[in-house]
Amino acid sequence: MSLEIENIKEKALKEGVPIIKDEGLAFLLNLIRERNCKDILELGTAVGYSAIHMAKLDKDIRIDTIEKVKEMYEQAVANIEKEGLEKQITVHFCPIEEYETDKMYDLIFVDAAKAQYGRYMEKFLPNLQKDGVMVFDNMIFHGLIYDVENITSRNLRNLVRKIIKFREFVHNDERFDIMLFDNIGDGILVLTWRKSGT
Repeated sequence: MSLEIENIKEKALKEGVPIIKDEGLAFLLNLIRERNCKDILELGTAVGYSAIHMAKLDKDIRIDTIEKVKEMYEQAVANIEKEGLEKQITVHFCPIEEYETDKMYDLIFVDAAKAQYGRYMEKFLPNLQKDGVMVFDNMIFHGLIYDVENITSRNLRNLVRKIIKFREFVHNDERFDIMLFDNIGDGILVLTWRKSGT
């Protein structure tokens, strides 16, 4: 990891910016390598930490990443320029639900509003290649999915219940094959189109 990326990580952690955990990032990067992903959509840029890591894997990788918070967007653009990756990474400043594209992606990485994961999945499925993969972070949400009844904050309890509901929904959705890794990072869900019957 370059000194600049290490600085981005340290600053994000100090300021409470949500970035992917080390184990989750290593898993994601390995998945991109294994599947030879070149066109990537990221929902939730934050400060550009994961996008920079993904772009550095291969100069032919192209990433569209979406961020709605102006301060985050500006930090991400600055970080990406410092790394000289602006030709590979395009940061779109808008709410995820307003982003429209006809582009097809090999991988869609979802690390945004957890309560909206179901909506984001349905919105961008038409943009996922038939042999593509969709990856969701924070599927155990700091372990809180295992202890939902003891969460004192009503809003937080509702959010965790929505994550649990999403997990159950994709598990029972016959369109997909899923792999759920609760032991990696903050929980990673990998979704692919089901091959049988297509």
